[in-house]
Amino acid sequence: MTTGTIALNNYLQAQGKLTLLSWVDTSSGPAHAPEWTSICKLDGQAVATGTGTHKNLARDAAATEALRILTATTA
Repeated sequence: MTTGTIALNNYLQAQGKLTLLSWVDTSSGPAHAPEWTSICKLDGQAVATGTGTHKNLARDAAATEALRILTATTA
């Protein structure tokens, strides 16, 4: 896990909503240089999308964006 993913997990755990988190990960491009796309979902609804050269980087980007969105709407 990277920083954004950990921060999102901690935030959701504090809210009692960690069990609502799910991911959809896909890759495209050649096997030796894939481009990963991760969709962060809460309760089945897409919240944010991230891309990266590795799955964990794509998830981290999506988690960072999701956390920004979640904290902006609850502030």
